[in-house]
Amino acid sequence: ASQAKAAMGSSSSSPAARGRPGGPHQVWVVSTEILKVAGLTGFHTSIVVDEQEFFFDREGIMAAPPLWSHIAGRAKGSASSNSADDSARTQTTLIGTSHHSGKSLVEVLSPFFEKGTYDIFYKNCNTFTDAAMYFLTGTRLDAKFNRIERLVTSTNPVSTRLLNRIFRAFVQHTTGTVVDGDIYTTNPEAEDFSVDDVIANIDELAADSDDDEDESDDDGAAESDCSADSRNRCCYAASSSRRARESPLLPAARRR
Repeated sequence: ASQAKAAMGSSSSSPAARGRPGGPHQVWVVSTEILKVAGLTGFHTSIVVDEQEFFFDREGIMAAPPLWSHIAGRAKGSASSNSADDSARTQTTLIGTSHHSGKSLVEVLSPFFEKGTYDIFYKNCNTFTDAAMYFLTGTRLDAKFNRIERLVTSTNPVSTRLLNRIFRAFVQHTTGTVVDGDIYTTNPEAEDFSVDDVIANIDELAADSDDDEDESDDDGAAESDCSADSRNRCCYAASSSRRARESPLLPAARRR
């Protein structure tokens, strides 16, 4: 908690507290359509602060060059994937500026988004992006990005039984393999997670932080020195970073 309070900087009276807008750090949300089910669209989202992308997966909060997680996700898809269609499905939205850096974002949110706590419905990339947006700018993620997750979690266990039937039928249709067990099971480490609890903790940290000078992080996260914070952050292999850096810069990416 003390580490999180230090990262929050000054008290709630300062521009940095509670993610109030303004400050030297530009913040984008990046979204990619990944599936459509029964008229609903599923998304992968991440947050970009200056020249650093942050997202949440099974390894915890990850740091990478801009758009890395979206490019890597497409690379895992079909070899016949159309690059123009892929580009159209990935969009960047500039949501504002922040007094908080990417480094502070990781320091404050890591206790809530630890390795091994990921769940595709209860605690995923979109819940992290939602909390990150609030910490950085005081705004929340558009509800369209997590509509599927809200539907599934609000109707569990009926929804998960139905999903497993769909998943088993899909696997059998595509591979010819009959699957008897459940493909999806809820991660017990995520079942009681609530992003609203994270938001409340951010507010509490802001209210309790000492009335010191405003945060001046000098953009440490943009340097991506992951070794300095190995408990909380992750650097990808040099080859992966190189591929991401060769992709179009954020300002040139497709925007809403």
